[in-house]
Amino acid sequence: MKITKIELKNFRAFYGEHNIDLGKKCRNLLIYGENGSGKSSLLKAIELFMDSHLRDIQFSQHRNFFVTDADGGYVKISMRAGERDAETTYEWSDITRETHAPVIIEASKTKGTLDYKSLLEIYFPRIKDSEVDLFDLLTKTILSNSINTFTGKRFSEEWAEIKQNLPRSGKHTRKIQELEKSLNNFNYGLSSILNQLKNEAANILKRFGYPVLLDFDFQGVTYDLENKCLKGNEVILRVDFLNIKFPLAHQFLNEAKLSAISLTIYLAALLINPSSALKVLVLDDVLIGLDMSNRLPIIDVLKDLFLDYQIFLMTYDKEWYDILKRHFPSWKTIELYVGHGSDYEMPILVENKTYLDKAKFYLQANDHKAAAIYLRTAFEVKIKWFCENLNIAVRYREKPKELDTNDFWEPIKNAKNSDGTPKYIDEDLVFHVELYRSCIMNPLSHAQLVIAPRREIQDAIDIVERLEQALDYYKQHRQIKK
Repeated sequence: MKITKIELKNFRAFYGEHNIDLGKKCRNLLIYGENGSGKSSLLKAIELFMDSHLRDIQFSQHRNFFVTDADGGYVKISMRAGERDAETTYEWSDITRETHAPVIIEASKTKGTLDYKSLLEIYFPRIKDSEVDLFDLLTKTILSNSINTFTGKRFSEEWAEIKQNLPRSGKHTRKIQELEKSLNNFNYGLSSILNQLKNEAANILKRFGYPVLLDFDFQGVTYDLENKCLKGNEVILRVDFLNIKFPLAHQFLNEAKLSAISLTIYLAALLINPSSALKVLVLDDVLIGLDMSNRLPIIDVLKDLFLDYQIFLMTYDKEWYDILKRHFPSWKTIELYVGHGSDYEMPILVENKTYLDKAKFYLQANDHKAAAIYLRTAFEVKIKWFCENLNIAVRYREKPKELDTNDFWEPIKNAKNSDGTPKYIDEDLVFHVELYRSCIMNPLSHAQLVIAPRREIQDAIDIVERLEQALDYYKQHRQIKK
């Protein structure tokens, strides 16, 4: 079972109606969004939709601030089991709640929705006696819906029952015996699943190349008859880095390693949680504490370990977004920007268009400045892609982010064959690219482009399109010759 469509109306940041169609193939979704453009609202739409029945969440509490009750609103999610199966749409709104369907209730127990704020809860959990105690986080959140194989109960409900059934006095011998039996079953079950969590976490951390081992120290919960309370309800996180044990890892390890460890614990828990027909993983900017070299292993983790999940990956980092687009070419991609009405803000959603397509779109809409910006971006992205794919040497810079357009363009335009002829593109094309780089695609001239002749911008678009075709042809021809 996979999601085919998400429809939002007047939900949080989404003023008015917005539709995201994932098609019959129910593709994964990659989203770039400016800060404040609605990424987190989309995550919340999925999370609250799935939880609305179990937690009795009212849609009115999440209606867009700029609308009235009369304007209504909804979150609708459509899904199907396969491309040839019928599509079913479920609605959550003030007047309709169809989220009690079994497929949604089960999915709410197995879904993964994680943003940076939630990740910080794993970074800095409860500190107890100079140690990191994960007991509450695991039993109430991360492993709350995991099943104790000794009792068949979810850990969250089992722990709640244990606390409710504490004997009120030492005279209740039978109750004490029942409690101790329940505690034994709970302890065996939690120890077993923590061992699974440790193994899954080790498998994920290997991909980061960190010399890090995690352990979850759980000695078991016991009943203190004298004080009539539970003891031992703690799971101490042990972090072994380069054979050095860190009791308070967040005080010694850098942000990248803490991010990787926190994300690893979360993803490892998903892998051992109960299965369901609909598996959804939503990650909203959970990698911002990682540099690029530490982000790349996540690509392999998602490809190898979460194939049966439908993934929604969101980021405000444009460079990371472009990298992910290359690694996941079959995913649907959309971009979110902040739009302003006369008295409201709303997300502007741009779907699956290339930068060149966007340039054409804005030229058609007579927004010459936007057309030129997208055209320049199309040019820059294409030449970077070409250099990367053909392993063309570019100028060395100590900080890769300081590489500019010329660093990629010069080795392409100046490359020659052994007989002195141009290697990648002909001289006429080079001449025209240089011509439009000096005016239409020059960032310094964008302020004057509002009055630039439409024909000049169209000609520049045609030249960049010719360049893209020439570079694509060379790459394909080179692959055929190989």
